[in-house]
Amino acid sequence: MGGRNRAFQLLKTISSATCQCPAHSGGWSNMTHSTKAAKTTDYAFEMACSTVRFGPGVTKEVGMDVQALGAKKALVMTDKNLSKMAPVQSVIESLTKHKVNFSVYDNVRVEPTDA
Repeated sequence: MGGRNRAFQLLKTISSATCQCPAHSGGWSNMTHSTKAAKTTDYAFEMACSTVRFGPGVTKEVGMDVQALGAKKALVMTDKNLSKMAPVQSVIESLTKHKVNFSVYDNVRVEPTDA
């Protein structure tokens, strides 16, 4: 457990020392971006081994991320029930907002067979 707590503390420290604008913080901060930074030290943290993001509001950034990748078309895979819920609707709204061409496949099932 000590390693997990240490990692969490490190991320928390780095997060509080970096730009808190919505483009860099996952949208959880109300601070405004300023090019005239009061801090004299920059900190950067990247986990190149992972593209997983977490936190409030990150689902709303999917369209921006897919657009930044230069994707021509995206595929949203879900099931019939989840497709009607807020998380999938948020993804669809974000893709639409950022003008990403996409298709929704909502016939996915848990533990699919090879057929």
